[in-house]
Amino acid sequence: MTERRLPFEGAVNVRDLGGYPCRDGGRTEWRRVYRADSLADLTDADLDSLERLGLYGLVDFRLDDERERKPDRLPPSHGLRLLQAGFLPRGTQDMLRDVADGRLSPEEIRAEVERHYRLFPQEHLPDYAAMFRLMIEADGRPVLVHCTSGKDRTGFGAALLLRAADVPDETIAEDYALTNAYRRDLRFMFGPQVSAAALETLTAAHPEYIRVALGELSRMHPQVESWLEAMGLDAAERRAARRLLRAEG
Repeated sequence: MTERRLPFEGAVNVRDLGGYPCRDGGRTEWRRVYRADSLADLTDADLDSLERLGLYGLVDFRLDDERERKPDRLPPSHGLRLLQAGFLPRGTQDMLRDVADGRLSPEEIRAEVERHYRLFPQEHLPDYAAMFRLMIEADGRPVLVHCTSGKDRTGFGAALLLRAADVPDETIAEDYALTNAYRRDLRFMFGPQVSAAALETLTAAHPEYIRVALGELSRMHPQVESWLEAMGLDAAERRAARRLLRAEG
């Protein structure tokens, strides 16, 4: 399979991270890691499609209350290794309340989102360590990573996996921006007082957002080995992490 986006009915942003070029001429492996938005509305046909992926595990970056409101719909007796690794960058919920109340302009929203993206490498690298460990444990079997829209927490997780495989930052930004083509409608989370421009600034996958996060990651940890170590991965795990997405041969 070499399709980037998988055609699910109840999830709009399910994508394969395979086929991206690495700096040394290699490629990322297809059917190794999938990124997705909410799985709460999967149809019966989607459940069949999910089973056909042969997933080893599933990483859910949503908080407990997010999962309670919109629990994943998974195949009965799925046998998946489930990892609930929920978190939100500091101040996110305050920002969302301010957006919902119409108190932030698009310019203020952009500044807040960029601040939150800087927090990913500053404060949340350890939150992604379990994701890497689950994929190492999977030993080549596919894993799916998701949150609500598949843009922010999932987007930075995908960026880390691609950077560990030595995919160029511009390619990582292009993968991030693909969310704009497959965007979940999140207006239900906000009131009618929220302008279209404000909602666009908040929910769009502006490439600058992920560039801000990657720039901060590089500032703090110029070498991949450094940020993998900052996650808490030991030497063997760091070696495995760099091979996770690499195609063999």
